[in-house]
Amino acid sequence: MSLYPDPSDQSVGKNQSQTIRRLFAEIERAIEAGDFKAAERLRAELIETNPMAINEAIKTAELIEAGMSAAIDKDHLEIWPGLYDQLSTEEQNCLFRSMKKLILPEKLRLLQYGSLNNRLFFLEKGRVIVGISGEDKKFKILAQLGRGDVFGEYTFATIALCSATVVTKTAVQVRCLEGREAESWEEKHPGLYDKVLEFCKKHGRIDQIVQRKEEETHTYQRYTVQGHAKAVLLDKSGQKTEVNFNGELEEISRSGTSFSIHCNKRATVKQLLTRSLFITFTCGKNGKEISFSSVGRVVRVSFLLYNDYLLHIGFHNALPEELDGQLAS
Repeated sequence: MSLYPDPSDQSVGKNQSQTIRRLFAEIERAIEAGDFKAAERLRAELIETNPMAINEAIKTAELIEAGMSAAIDKDHLEIWPGLYDQLSTEEQNCLFRSMKKLILPEKLRLLQYGSLNNRLFFLEKGRVIVGISGEDKKFKILAQLGRGDVFGEYTFATIALCSATVVTKTAVQVRCLEGREAESWEEKHPGLYDKVLEFCKKHGRIDQIVQRKEEETHTYQRYTVQGHAKAVLLDKSGQKTEVNFNGELEEISRSGTSFSIHCNKRATVKQLLTRSLFITFTCGKNGKEISFSSVGRVVRVSFLLYNDYLLHIGFHNALPEELDGQLAS
């Protein structure tokens, strides 16, 4: 065994130090250029090159966070203090960097009633029109939104098709958040997605507008009930499958119902949209138990919190009138 260090080991150490210095400098240049994804990628390379370069790993992380904070549009923060004030610096940076800035012309359709959408819009400048097509196929305006409003929250916070159409009335400036971007936060920023969803539920306008419209046009009275629902998934031919699950009833009418379920995978729940279910209900009203069954279609899935979801069902056929009487009594 030699008592002297191996020259090759010294050479490796020297090369690693040079690589660390080079990567550190490249990270600084990427931050100055506002390319934070490149900075993160270079930092990962630095750590892989020498996992023991702890000081450099910590310092570059601090530099990246500071650079991101400095790059946030302060006017954007001032428009939505109710959202950003509840977030940590890291969460603020993540949310802002996940959004795309878009400047769009007037008369551009951003959301289409009955279509898919996975984007959340933060309106910074300009105005948009919210509306639906009536029975005569004429566009009926429900509301106008302006600076500080959020739209797209209906399909972002739920698993559903667009409940209204949104068209730009003037040229607009928006920040757009894609659903897949938000879903990628879980590992580094657990809880951020839930905070954004909660903000949407409190401050999103379209959901409130459409809900008021639905209340005006409901054919049958809705009742808040306590009870259980056991659902069996049907195949395309209407036959029962082996997939079944239980839920807790929220409300019911002759035309539809809603009940909550627990599921660990959002993707699994998303697959229920438009699927038909055979549902057995057991509920209580004034101390009397009522049991009945019906077939319905999943028309919307609302995300609650902590892997809980609310299924909204439209019955294929209206419930019997006498059942409506039992629920009302």
